[in-house]
Amino acid sequence: MASAVFIAIIALSFFVALLSRRNHAHQNTQDFFAASGQFGGLLVFLLTVGETYSIGSIMGFPAAAWHEGIPFVGWFLGYIVLAYPVGYFLNPLIWKAGRRENALTFADLFRSYFSSRFLEVAVTLSAILFLLPLGELQMAGLIATIGEFHWPFSSSVIAGGCAVLTFSWLALSGVRAPAFVSAIKDSIVILAIVFISIAVLYHSSWHALVQASRAMPLATQRDNMHTITTILIQALGFCVAPQTIPFVFTARSASIVRRNQILMPLYMLMFPLLLLCALYASAVNLPLSGKNTVFIDVAMALLPAWGFGLVTAACALSGLVVLAGVCLCIGSLVSRNLMHGLPDTRQKNCAKVVITLYLVFCVYTAMRFSALMPVLTTVYYLGVVQLFPAVMCIGLGLNVSTGFVTAGFLAGEVLAVGLAFFDVSVGNMNAGFIGLLLNTSLVALGFATRASDTVKQRRELF
Repeated sequence: MASAVFIAIIALSFFVALLSRRNHAHQNTQDFFAASGQFGGLLVFLLTVGETYSIGSIMGFPAAAWHEGIPFVGWFLGYIVLAYPVGYFLNPLIWKAGRRENALTFADLFRSYFSSRFLEVAVTLSAILFLLPLGELQMAGLIATIGEFHWPFSSSVIAGGCAVLTFSWLALSGVRAPAFVSAIKDSIVILAIVFISIAVLYHSSWHALVQASRAMPLATQRDNMHTITTILIQALGFCVAPQTIPFVFTARSASIVRRNQILMPLYMLMFPLLLLCALYASAVNLPLSGKNTVFIDVAMALLPAWGFGLVTAACALSGLVVLAGVCLCIGSLVSRNLMHGLPDTRQKNCAKVVITLYLVFCVYTAMRFSALMPVLTTVYYLGVVQLFPAVMCIGLGLNVSTGFVTAGFLAGEVLAVGLAFFDVSVGNMNAGFIGLLLNTSLVALGFATRASDTVKQRRELF
């Protein structure tokens, strides 16, 4: 029964992806990457909120809460909650800049606004580097989830099947496919989390759950500074992530983008329910089949077969939708920004080749380097947040010297990554925060310098 439910939901996702192709069988590059900016509020909402309900969040949040306790819960929920009000003001500015510059990728904004090919290539290469481990992690999560069925298939076959399904979605209708599938994914995710929460409350006493919560590790004073600075950089990085900025460009208007940011915090209601899974596992000392399988193991222990199939399908679709978004982002960055100048007719085909190669990379690394790749994800926000000062300049239309923006971006990345890799502690602050301070200082200096030059020129005229 569990396998039948899982297969039926995955088949339904393919049918929905096929349905998204209706009236868009012959797409140009703009439609393939950004749906020609035609999405209404619902589809934009489903796309942009997808990062919150990735397979890493659904499986990783209960597992990390079980292992690390209150410090993890604090920064994880804190940065997502802070990201939404930041996005309320920033995302409409990004949308307006995208329309003004006719951008399909975030790197298009850099090329058009700063008129710098070097800066465009630098931010493109940086984004691709930091995005590489995200796809592998989704693939590793998919292998772990589907492996719970103990089908007579090797991990490589499972990963290959996931790669083929992801490519099929994108080949059918580009960004429209993950947007449409997200409607199914989010519905099933919510049902799965609610079902497990009800089962936890039915099979466990409230007293036992409270006792388990009191036994969780608490934050120390030393943890607080690192938690606060981590919340800040991840909230800002969340709003300028290379794979989510193109989703903003799919909206019909800036008001749609702004309204969505008001509704997005509603998704946070699911995380307290996910926390119940961790508390139950701790309260009953549930044996775990893996480090990140708390959610799946609780579902297997408490739900009937059809419920377990629903839960695994929810996890799988979460991983597939995020993987599709990362694939589309990397494909567009290579075809539009690294290989700048390709005609419109060839950009889509180039992106499909890049997506194929990236999926092969994800399958290969998930098989061999999964222990290494999670280390690289800690670097993801260290680098991505360094885009924030430049994106703010673009959104606000500030006149800043390109040289200072480039220097700030590169210096911030090198400093943040260097401090993290060499484990240099600076007041127990997050290394990305230190890099962002240097980055912002250089950009501010560039703005002040340009403003001073403008004042001097005006004085000379008069």
